[in-house]
Amino acid sequence: MVLERPEWVEPREYQQEAVKQWADAGCRGVLQMATGTGKTVTSLLTAAHVAERMDGRVALVIAVPYQHLVDQWADDVRDFGGTPILAYENRRQWQERLEGELAEFDLGVRESLVVITTHVTFASETFQRVLRRVNRQRFMLIADEVHHFGAPHLKASLPVEIPLRLGLSATPERFYDEEGTEDLMAYFGGVVYEYSLAAAIKSGALCEYYYVPHVVELTEDEADEYLELSRKIARLINRAGGSLGDADLQANKNLQFALFKRARLVGTAERKLDRLVELLEHDEQTKHTLVYCGDGTVEGEITSRTRRHVDAAVSRLRGQLGLRAERFTAEESRSERQTLLERFDEGEIQALVAIRCLDEGVDVPATQTAYMLASSSNPRQFVQRRGRILRTHPGKHHAVIHDFVVAPPPEIREHATRDESLFTTERNLVRRELERVSLFAESARNHPDAEIAGIPTDAGAIGELKREFNLRQM
Repeated sequence: MVLERPEWVEPREYQQEAVKQWADAGCRGVLQMATGTGKTVTSLLTAAHVAERMDGRVALVIAVPYQHLVDQWADDVRDFGGTPILAYENRRQWQERLEGELAEFDLGVRESLVVITTHVTFASETFQRVLRRVNRQRFMLIADEVHHFGAPHLKASLPVEIPLRLGLSATPERFYDEEGTEDLMAYFGGVVYEYSLAAAIKSGALCEYYYVPHVVELTEDEADEYLELSRKIARLINRAGGSLGDADLQANKNLQFALFKRARLVGTAERKLDRLVELLEHDEQTKHTLVYCGDGTVEGEITSRTRRHVDAAVSRLRGQLGLRAERFTAEESRSERQTLLERFDEGEIQALVAIRCLDEGVDVPATQTAYMLASSSNPRQFVQRRGRILRTHPGKHHAVIHDFVVAPPPEIREHATRDESLFTTERNLVRRELERVSLFAESARNHPDAEIAGIPTDAGAIGELKREFNLRQM
């Protein structure tokens, strides 16, 4: 078995360039490629290039973040002529075969092998112990979503003896972890090729999109809680010296908790669901629609019992609009999620309502319209979400992304004008929201302040926020 490009795979020009740049960098490096541009195929083209240079004698170790991605990668590896070992879950299902094939490869009686594993299994003592038993000079490591490997427990598992190293990610930098990012780049050799979203859209690898931000204000009760949390955050920041670096934030657990609690409040703001229903009422034929919810809770409509934001959204889409909507969360089994994706692709399900499990590695190319009710402040999340929405699909000419931007309510903004520390805290929140708006807008077909026919917008509201918080350059 030798890894080689199947005849029906015609590499795009940018994929060929990525392989060349990685090889020219000494067969080490990170490919920073926009989500949806074919990182998996590009990496396997790279592995096939290595196999050809080494007369087929190569052992390929592929580490991916989630179990469902093991199966996805396995299909692609088989297309390239491989018969992969799938190493995850119960080690009795893979350990003996892996040990046997590694021993055969080490002795030279096996030409090549491929093992696909999860990050967790890769870092396990069992997997590491198996790897240590053989000579790894002809090994190649492909780390999918390589940013995860900057975490201490994963970073320690990276074998220094593996000479061929390829990292894949649309966003390789680690948020709030400069040290982890530096260590990651030192091991893999830094970014050797970058393929941006704008370039991917221009080449036709991803579809064009319209971007529509909607400014949503908190309810009176939410505003009171928000103000209390904002004041607490301002006090904690002042107590810490007024300026916090990444390491300081990681160490300040009280501040972390207050920021997390406020982020959840913002993510599940009640009026977001009201605006979602309003927007969908204007949609003449809702289909292939994706809704990203917050992971917090909201007040139930009938009782005071709280329930998950995703469940409240599904209930309103079904009850008020009569839509065929289903939730897509980590609580559904892998087989259930696969069935949901198939039904969504076929149009049987009009709307999928998700939390985070669509963020990495799940393909939903049929998506034509997306509503981002909640986004974390981590750019990786919304960059990957956008890439998934922009995947091409038969009959799909463009996508529309609705982004729900939460602004501090007027009474809090009034307080902030008289309280410098509170103003600074609110300005930071608005800045993070507008950074996302700016990033999404720069590659869109329209300006975010522009009216789009048939779509209710908050034209001008973004500009007002920029002026009020002196963020005009964004």
